[in-house]
Amino acid sequence: MRIIATLMLLFLVSHAQAAMVIDFESLPVAGGGYYNGDVSDGAPFRDSYTTLGSGPGLYGGTEYAQVWTSGGVEFSNTFNADYGSWSGWSWSNVADATTPGYSNQYASFAGGGSDGAGGAIAGGKYAVGFGSGTINLPGNASLKSMDITNATYAGLSMRDGDGFSKAFGGTSGNDPDYFNVVFTGFDGFDGTGSEIGSQTVALADFTFADNSQDYILSDWLNVDLSSLGAARSIAFSFESSDSSIYGINTPVYFAMDNLTITTVPEPSTLMLVGSFAAATGLFRLSRRKRIANGDR
Repeated sequence: MRIIATLMLLFLVSHAQAAMVIDFESLPVAGGGYYNGDVSDGAPFRDSYTTLGSGPGLYGGTEYAQVWTSGGVEFSNTFNADYGSWSGWSWSNVADATTPGYSNQYASFAGGGSDGAGGAIAGGKYAVGFGSGTINLPGNASLKSMDITNATYAGLSMRDGDGFSKAFGGTSGNDPDYFNVVFTGFDGFDGTGSEIGSQTVALADFTFADNSQDYILSDWLNVDLSSLGAARSIAFSFESSDSSIYGINTPVYFAMDNLTITTVPEPSTLMLVGSFAAATGLFRLSRRKRIANGDR
């Protein structure tokens, strides 16, 4: 009985705390396509977005604040209807790691979505982050990890330069360049409330004394973000050595896949586990008393 009770208890706890991987594969998108939050009536997948409000954009035009959802997680998006520009999160299955420039802003430098082992799946779906944006986690979820890589636009810009952004390392190869994405956790939704911590991940690092160690991330990298597990929302931002008084010159994009969260027990589940443990304890105590009294 003790073994059965222990196994059942372990099953209930592990089931209640199961990890969930959000791989974006259920999101609608045509082959080799993307969706960036276009608000026009004829835009595909328009119903996948929820518009929260609209107002004047920083540089003019009408800007729409929106969210889209996958696996119960909300991803922020802004779209400027007059300029056709966006920021925050879009989704994509573009597999193009060779075309440089802004026209290829929805591609991962790995050449597709993450296969979960550092490689890419051509045609696999993934999310693209640009500028700044947030992720809202369900109330019963804790952040665990995500796979990230450069966007092709950023990766090729850092490798070759593009007339606006420099080639990392400079002409000598000795410039100590870097490009980081910073994840910051907050105890409120939409990046509000108190900051609970942050984690910086290098998308490119040319600060090594040995230039042969310099790199621009072109494979999918699994990043442990459990230190931000208590956050209700995660905001992303960027740091780059290639910056000016006007901001970062490096294209501020990255790709993300396989967002993993751990669901914590709901109160009803905790009550079930507690009740089962208590009942098991009472049964064992009652059995001991019966044995002590000569009963079997």
